[in-house]
Amino acid sequence: MKTTIESILKIAIKVAIIVVGVLGIVLSASSDSFMGNGYVFMFFTVQSNLTIMGISLVFLVNDIRMMFKKESFLNNILYLIKYTFTIAILITFLVFFIMLAPTLGVDYLLSFKNFSLHAIVPVLALIDFFVFDKDINLTYRNSLVGTLMPIYYLLFFLIGIPLNFTYTSDGLKAPYFFLNYEEIGWFAITDKGPGVFIYVLILLALIVLLGFLFTFLMDLRQKKSKSKD
Repeated sequence: MKTTIESILKIAIKVAIIVVGVLGIVLSASSDSFMGNGYVFMFFTVQSNLTIMGISLVFLVNDIRMMFKKESFLNNILYLIKYTFTIAILITFLVFFIMLAPTLGVDYLLSFKNFSLHAIVPVLALIDFFVFDKDINLTYRNSLVGTLMPIYYLLFFLIGIPLNFTYTSDGLKAPYFFLNYEEIGWFAITDKGPGVFIYVLILLALIVLLGFLFTFLMDLRQKKSKSKD
């Protein structure tokens, strides 16, 4: 009975991640507010939601197969990919509510398109990882793969500069204020705050620490599980 309930919960959470994520992206793409006006896929928020939705779909297929007594096709590479995307969606949650939310209007903050992508999907992904992905072999060394998605997005942003990428209908050259090199510069600390690369270094340090925290918590959980056995 416990196994059946657990299987249903695993499937339900992954379905919710995918459905809520799709709704959030569609609503954002069709709006003229933050991340709207056809620029929705340029933002880390949406890209991180897409990746966690994609890996959730892979794990959902496996969960459904196992309900029909099929053998699991999961391996540690897939678990690490899911971990990487879970870190990315958690960064979306933290950066938005700590750094970006104070700069946005109340109407957007209270909208479903905001909560879906910046809160509901990240929280569900975090629950899914910590409750059901206990078989991952996560070490302090391989936890560093959690930096890959943010590093990819930094390269995406840097490559977009000479290609004249824009992120809003009025031609803004940066998706977030801490990447706005035209306003805050690259390396210096001015009266407008740190430059872009200082923000990047701070965020990368935060991501590494989050990875170490994930590793510690999963290791603690696995030790407790073994002691019960």
